[in-house]
Amino acid sequence: MSKTVSYNNCFNMLLKLKTEALPILNAGVSNSKGIWEEIRIKHEKVPWHKPIWFPLHIPKFNIITWFAILDRLPTRERLIRMGITIVGSCTLCNDALETRNYLFADCAMDATLWNGILNLSLLAKPHMSWDNKLAWASSTWKGKSLLTTIMKIAWCSFIYFVWEERNRRLFQGRDRTIEDLLNSIKEIVRTHLRNSDLNRLDNVNMQLCTNWGIG
Repeated sequence: MSKTVSYNNCFNMLLKLKTEALPILNAGVSNSKGIWEEIRIKHEKVPWHKPIWFPLHIPKFNIITWFAILDRLPTRERLIRMGITIVGSCTLCNDALETRNYLFADCAMDATLWNGILNLSLLAKPHMSWDNKLAWASSTWKGKSLLTTIMKIAWCSFIYFVWEERNRRLFQGRDRTIEDLLNSIKEIVRTHLRNSDLNRLDNVNMQLCTNWGIG
C-alpha cells in the first residue's frame, strides 16, 4: 500500500512538472546540468562572491564567512534580540556590544590581528569599518595575482579563526594570543599555496613568499 501511494505521489509530481519540462526537452536540453540551468531561479551575483568563492577556497571557512557577511552568526547582539541572553559585551575584549560589525572590524584585538595580515601582505590601510572592508575586498581582490589569492585565503581564515576564538573563550574558557591566531592563518595560507606555480622572479611575490613562509 505504501509503495502504491509513493508511486502515485511521484507520478503526480511528474505531471505537475510536465508544463515546465516539455519546452526544455523540446529545445534539445537533455542533461541534468542543462535542465537545472533552465529551471533554476537566477539572481544577480552579489558583489562579494569573488572574495569567498574562488579555486582555493576552504569550504568550512567560507560557510562561516558567508554567514558573517549575511549577519546570521549568533553574536550576542542577535541572541539578545532573540531573548536568549542578556549579556551583550564582546567575548574577545568585553568593551562594547558584540555585533557582527564590531567583532570582525572594530574589536581592538581583531583590528590588531587584521593589521598583522596586512603587514605580511605588504599593505598599509587605515582602520576600516566592516562595510568598508567588504567593499574594498569586493572591488580590489580580482584576478589571479599572488597577493589577491593570499588576501582571499587570509580574510576567510581571519573570520573563521576570530569566530572560533570567540566560541573557544565562551564555551571552553580557553584563549589564544593574537600571535597564535596569526600563526594559524599563516599556516593555512602556507599550506594552500605550497608548491604552487608562482612567478618567483617578481620582487613583490618573492617578498610575499618570504613573509608568509610559502615554499
